[in-house]
Amino acid sequence: MCIANQRCAAWISLESIGLPAQGCLRSSQWLKDLRVPCFHSVLNSAIYLDRQHNKLICQKTVSHGAFGFIDLVKWKKATEEVDLYVKRPIMQGKNLIYEACIQKLVGECLTSIGFPTGAPKVTHVFKLLDDSVCFAMEPIEGAVTLDRFLESIPISRLSEVLIECLLQLCAMLWYLTNRIGINHRDVKPSNFLIVEHPLPQRKILAIEDTILEISSKFSLTLIDFGFSCLGATDTQHSQLSLSTVYSATDPCPKEGRDLYLFLGLLYSDYHAKLPDPLRRLFESWLEEPGSTFCAFMRRDAEHSKRWLYFMAGNDQIKRFRSCPVRILRDLQAFIA
Repeated sequence: MCIANQRCAAWISLESIGLPAQGCLRSSQWLKDLRVPCFHSVLNSAIYLDRQHNKLICQKTVSHGAFGFIDLVKWKKATEEVDLYVKRPIMQGKNLIYEACIQKLVGECLTSIGFPTGAPKVTHVFKLLDDSVCFAMEPIEGAVTLDRFLESIPISRLSEVLIECLLQLCAMLWYLTNRIGINHRDVKPSNFLIVEHPLPQRKILAIEDTILEISSKFSLTLIDFGFSCLGATDTQHSQLSLSTVYSATDPCPKEGRDLYLFLGLLYSDYHAKLPDPLRRLFESWLEEPGSTFCAFMRRDAEHSKRWLYFMAGNDQIKRFRSCPVRILRDLQAFIA
């Protein structure tokens, strides 16, 4: 919690996205009181933001789910035009400023530890005529979702890609959980973007007291923070919780939760394609002593995914075995 002039890791400024406000997300009353201006064109509903040298013009809707739309928009500035993506809610009048702030905070924090595309950069927050509050973000050049990428590669590359993704993901999620108190709460392959570079890039991964240098051809980006939460690492009390899917008493942050979901969803779809040593590692991270959950996932992938989300949201579970420190050390031994 920010006290007096001492700013904690959850302090955020909205100046760069056009709102003269700043504060601590752990005490979000200032966000509740914030009034987002509306510059939506009355004559042309496709012009979301209509100002003299700053216009956001919708080109098309590129995707939608149960909770929101993603639109491709043209950002017309005084001297140039840039493509952006806009997230707007399904329900009229819903306010996405909390999600925008979480995404902005995650992006800035991950940039500070060497992941400049850890989350898409938020550029605008604005209101539409129906009182919906939306936000715009920069695209990630050359990116596809991880699930589509995995479907496109030969089986011979699967282990290489998964190991490199897990190494980076461990560093990213350990920092978000332990240094900021954020859980994404919906880490699945379709909520990741991946970019493959022509040449390997040097990355320094720091987790607890372990520092690992890797050379990787992949960069990862977290997207869709609509289920995320921000809490206190000592009490696991949630101070900002998005969506009603998780209960108000859900412990946040919960160590290993995001990786538990990610590993479980990967295992249910790809267990038969994993080489035996890597498959056994997945099972050791997912399986509680005496449990047969991995056998259940092998028998019935789709029904088992519901149980993964049930386990992730179980108030009685405070910590999962799939914590970043353990996975990193296991992977170090595996690739040595």
